[in-house]
Amino acid sequence: MSADLRQPAWVERTTASVDGTATTRLVFIFRAIGCAWARRPERGCTNCGFLSLTTRGAPVPFEDLIAQFESVFADSDAIAGIGEIDIFNSGSFFSEEEIPAAVREHVFDRLGTTAALRVLVESRPEHLREDRVRDAVARVGANRLEIGIGLESSDDRVREALVHKGFSREEFERAVAVLGATGARLLAYVLLKPLGLTEQQAVDDAVASSRYVFEVARRSGVAARVALQPTFVAPGSVLEEHFRRSAYTPPSLWSVLDAARRIHAMGELSIGASDEGLEPARAPAGCPRCTEKLRAAIRDYNQTRDLSRLELACACRG
Repeated sequence: MSADLRQPAWVERTTASVDGTATTRLVFIFRAIGCAWARRPERGCTNCGFLSLTTRGAPVPFEDLIAQFESVFADSDAIAGIGEIDIFNSGSFFSEEEIPAAVREHVFDRLGTTAALRVLVESRPEHLREDRVRDAVARVGANRLEIGIGLESSDDRVREALVHKGFSREEFERAVAVLGATGARLLAYVLLKPLGLTEQQAVDDAVASSRYVFEVARRSGVAARVALQPTFVAPGSVLEEHFRRSAYTPPSLWSVLDAARRIHAMGELSIGASDEGLEPARAPAGCPRCTEKLRAAIRDYNQTRDLSRLELACACRG
């Protein structure tokens, strides 16, 4: 991770599946000012630790943001064979305070010339204006642009009181309607076991939230994917304060598999498989005998979408 304002905060290549095709995923994270919601005095979402990848509100010159992007994408050979390109800024890519319009346009123009099957960016709903999204789709290409929204939960109490997300279901549905009007795709993040839920409550909430996402997407004519995100304890997050007091434990990987099996038939699903390099107690796990086996199964599922990869057993499961 670099603190140089002319170098990105993070670049990573992983395996992925796009429309049933196994491929390579390139993750690029701008070092930018970060999410305005997270920079509020009340500290944004309870599980968020992304501020460590940002300048915490310090301005980043336009030229430096372009230099960050070009440090990876100027070399066409470096992105050959990449099927999915994820561009993150630890905030909202369609917020012009966080990413200037000229930078956004430069990024989409360049990505429109690549052979990637999917280009993903993220945004809170309030920044998804139809003119901005329509322009992005025109630059990237129809059916290639996917926009991630962190819904986290369809339950108002969970999303507002426990996660402190700061937007309503009505705002989420308005944003999905914008995607439907412009031809962009939806990736909705669903959090598994936010603060305040038991394991079973967490599984049930994730399943209900995924069902809601696919129903809303169908109503707006949007191609949708759910990203099931097992909660980990990020440094600097509100959640970490509860974790240090032994008031929070990350979800069991068995709960992740339970939720995934119930969501699978609803529509396209991917499962968050990264532990962010955290100490084991901060990340979802099974027992010492099965944790690595469960993580490998999740990676296999993400590449193949073969539900049988999640049919596992362990003595600890009893």
